[in-house]
Amino acid sequence: MNIVKKMKKLGLKLGFQKMIGYEAIFSCAFCEREPGKELYQGNFRRDKKFQVLPHSEEYWYADPLLWEKDGKEVVFLERVDRRTGLGCIACADITEGIWQKPTAVIEEPFHMSFPMCFEWGNELYMIPETEMDQAVHLYRCVEFPYVWESAGTFMKGWRLVDSVVWRRDDGNVQFLASEYDPKDDFYTRYHAYELRRAGEQIDFRDLGRVSDEYTLMSRMAGPVIEDEVSLAIIQRSTPGIYGYSVQFREKGEQMPGRIMKELLPSDFTNMGHKLLGVHTYSRSSHYEMLDIQYLIYNKDKWRK
Repeated sequence: MNIVKKMKKLGLKLGFQKMIGYEAIFSCAFCEREPGKELYQGNFRRDKKFQVLPHSEEYWYADPLLWEKDGKEVVFLERVDRRTGLGCIACADITEGIWQKPTAVIEEPFHMSFPMCFEWGNELYMIPETEMDQAVHLYRCVEFPYVWESAGTFMKGWRLVDSVVWRRDDGNVQFLASEYDPKDDFYTRYHAYELRRAGEQIDFRDLGRVSDEYTLMSRMAGPVIEDEVSLAIIQRSTPGIYGYSVQFREKGEQMPGRIMKELLPSDFTNMGHKLLGVHTYSRSSHYEMLDIQYLIYNKDKWRK
């Protein structure tokens, strides 16, 4: 894509900023959870105080998903090596409400992100996004939260992203993921699959495509929220900005339904950055967390 086409896709202002040396950085921000006033509620406080995980010359961070176990509240996230562009899965303990430097817990020779955790048969598992390897990889937690082992590889040849647990039936776990449009990976459509136990063996069943149309609003962005109304969390992109907003939708039988709430970049003015986008949402007993995107000026961008 030449520079004129890129600028048209990004829009005049953002395209010009990137042309003169600005670059988009992803990071993570968390705040204390106030029951009944969560970010997906209509009465959430716009003056909420957030802690933002700072990027460094080595890494930036994305796709934060909270998990709690044994009195600990931790966040698993994507840690991206800024030199290679490859991400691994890292973990930070925020039990005391203070950022700890994320520690790598799963590293592979391919890119990893969106570390979806779930309990199954009294064990903790994770399915990160591993579409670069064109397969779905399953990991089992050996020692929480830092030690994991491979537990299987499925869907070989498929480029599925952002798997979330959609339902459980008779001990089986069904997932809803998204597959890329081969012409433009901002556009996706839904695809489902299921994991089943057969004794000590974990079996896999492909449930097939759930939606036919590729859209900018068919990509999962966090675990389903089980409240009075179950909410599916969706990432909305625009033609020029990946991960522009987070939508909370009614959880349908097979896929997300009508929009109940949308979080926009303009909803957050107290993070120390003017946001380009927000995507990925999760919550624990005490915290809520978002993925945020903003611009920084990189004086070395042209030289690189």
